[in-house]
Amino acid sequence: MSSAKPAEALTQEILIRLDDRYAAMFVRIWRPAGTPHATVFCLHGFTGNGADFNYLATFLCRNGFLVVCPDLLGRGRSAYLGSGYDINVYSKCLRALGEFAGTENHFIGTSWGGTILLLFLHMTRSKATKIVLNDVPMLGGPKVDAMRDAVMKESALKFESRAAAKDYLATTRSLMGPVEDAVFNRYVENRIAAGPEGFRLAYDPATTGNFGALTGRQYDLFPIAAKIDARVLLMYGRDSQFVDRQAIERTRLARPDLWLVDNIDAGDPPSLMTLDQALLILGFLSAA
Repeated sequence: MSSAKPAEALTQEILIRLDDRYAAMFVRIWRPAGTPHATVFCLHGFTGNGADFNYLATFLCRNGFLVVCPDLLGRGRSAYLGSGYDINVYSKCLRALGEFAGTENHFIGTSWGGTILLLFLHMTRSKATKIVLNDVPMLGGPKVDAMRDAVMKESALKFESRAAAKDYLATTRSLMGPVEDAVFNRYVENRIAAGPEGFRLAYDPATTGNFGALTGRQYDLFPIAAKIDARVLLMYGRDSQFVDRQAIERTRLARPDLWLVDNIDAGDPPSLMTLDQALLILGFLSAA
């Protein structure tokens, strides 16, 4: 495919009803020509937004899938709440996406997006057909704590100009693996937000409000993944710090159909912005 000329997404704002107000969630929708094979919902990482999936969504749309990529509340072009971010807020976001559901519904969750997805499916007993968990930290511990600390520091950054913000994001490019310049530049543009005090990264600093309380907390998402009634692909880059092969093998005792890809040269986490990664996901979603 030609990644330099991505297909245009339709956009829509959905009102999310919170306890005492409504908040607008921005959604990008890629509709294929003809009847979709299935619907694919893409959930971004903690500091990301739905535009992170532009490359993959374009590819899947051209291969017959309806692709839905929200900016979860507090990210990208969705409303910033200023406080109160928790699993209940994000669950309401995911429930609202039900209007796009079809007969078959697949989910792709990168890092934190995959965590939110698993918790949502477990809490609500919602159905999914296939799930891709992209570099999701399935076990809590020091590595997850370190990641939270890094996000808290990043959330406070301010830049005097858009160019300065771009320069900062350019320093992260090596973590993404090989990505074409045009694709990376579009990614950067969608990761920057303008405000009254200059420029920031495109997420609400208040989203980190409960991080301190989470420090040192242990968790294990593998039992949830083992019980979900859906085909699951665990996807990790070669240098991922979140692969726990012993836990994966234990899970396979209960779920021998668990798919695992853990040795690709794809960045940390895999960017999902290259043809080989897009083909891998297409193969999984299309498999019988």
